[in-house]
Amino acid sequence: MLETMATPRPPFVPEPEEIQPGYELSLEERRVRGVPVRLFTFPGGNADASRTVVCLPGLGASGRSFAPMAPLAPHLRMLLWTPTLRTPMTHTPLQWNVASLEHPEARLPERFALLGSSFGSLVSLAFALEHPERVRALVLVSPVASVQRVRRWALSLSTLVRMPKPFAYVFAPTVARVLGGRHLPPEGRAEIVREARRLSPLELLRRLRDVLDANYLGVLEQLRVPTLIIHGARDTLVPLGYARDVARRIPGARLEVLREASHLPYMSHPQAFNAFVGDFLLQYLSGTT
Repeated sequence: MLETMATPRPPFVPEPEEIQPGYELSLEERRVRGVPVRLFTFPGGNADASRTVVCLPGLGASGRSFAPMAPLAPHLRMLLWTPTLRTPMTHTPLQWNVASLEHPEARLPERFALLGSSFGSLVSLAFALEHPERVRALVLVSPVASVQRVRRWALSLSTLVRMPKPFAYVFAPTVARVLGGRHLPPEGRAEIVREARRLSPLELLRRLRDVLDANYLGVLEQLRVPTLIIHGARDTLVPLGYARDVARRIPGARLEVLREASHLPYMSHPQAFNAFVGDFLLQYLSGTT
């Protein structure tokens, strides 16, 4: 009897509609400036507008990536904002997202906290610098304020996102593993890959260009918003020394380092991450809006 050889399985790449366990969230779609924005929330979460936290995800992720922050939902009103999948060509993605958060159609409270990861931290910084009167507190995760130290690496990445779609089936899981580190659970890795497949190479490249053009280091000292920075010591994309530099430049900023985490600490180390964020935000999110 001949022994049949098993065909090697390709890396797991979920379909866009294939939501991972633990990442099932309530979804609301709002039209802001004529463009659809996905807004995820935790079922049964806190409804107090004075405790609103708008969470902005990384380059190719969605608000679902913040699902491990569910333990904070009873105490904070978590709005997991997902930038539009197709930014109008009249603006850069950074410009469009800052203007969208400010627009009345976003239906956000007059004042709220911002939590941004990677590209989301860039949007959060830009918004807080332009509209400090609206930001009660700021949490920057794996902060991107300038790419002077990682420009060459990021430029090489921009060539990879232009590759034909089948290449993503091999490349995307590897990128998710690198970003999340060895402690990122399989469900988290699959969520990053799933959402990244929804984004066109052109949109991803336009967001990457925003990152490459960013240079806020010289104006961070103007920021007068309570700020917490959380960084993974094993982040291979944004060096820990860079996060320390950002923290030094923002008056009164506090830096917390998760020693075993990489670029996505809220997904890989949610217990420690949530403890830092909860303690910090509850100091500033109470009372009237």
